[in-house]
Amino acid sequence: MDRIKQLDWDIMILLNDWGNDTVDLIFNIITHKFYAIPLYVVLLFILYKKLNRKELIIAIVTIAIMITISDQLAMLFKNTLVQRLRPFREPALDGLISKVGKSGGTYGYYSGHASSAFALAVYLWHHFKASHRNLGYFMFFWAALVAYSRVYLGVHYPADILTGAIAGSIIGWLCFKLYRYLEFRFRESETPQP
Repeated sequence: MDRIKQLDWDIMILLNDWGNDTVDLIFNIITHKFYAIPLYVVLLFILYKKLNRKELIIAIVTIAIMITISDQLAMLFKNTLVQRLRPFREPALDGLISKVGKSGGTYGYYSGHASSAFALAVYLWHHFKASHRNLGYFMFFWAALVAYSRVYLGVHYPADILTGAIAGSIIGWLCFKLYRYLEFRFRESETPQP
């Protein structure tokens, strides 16, 4: 376990804050959910054009459920189950890494940002892979950027974002399955019985 921890620290030192003020600003923008609102509006518009009214409502509800589960599960791990100090709070790393971003708290395992970004990417991939495949690829690229930004800014270790990406991908897949189930149930309930 100590070797894994040391590897995580070594990768953290390598990937953390290698840029300049411009790169710092870019990663602070990428990591901040507020700046992603235009992207979310575009995604919602594409879903609006692609789905009928009931499907869109089901999609919005399942996305809300997905993000809630993703955030709350990450918080449970961070603050209750694991309680691993964030890199910039780790005394052994003092002076070895930079904290460029704002802190999200004392503990960091695992990354809610990475989890939510990958949950959304996986969920939307299943919606877009037939009609908007390039947008699906872009969402994975965006999720990877969001995840990496957390390491660059000094608020998460690589293991935090890797775990978040895996957890988020599973949550995204399960919530898409929930979407399909609810869509099927509503369609079935509307089918006239002979």
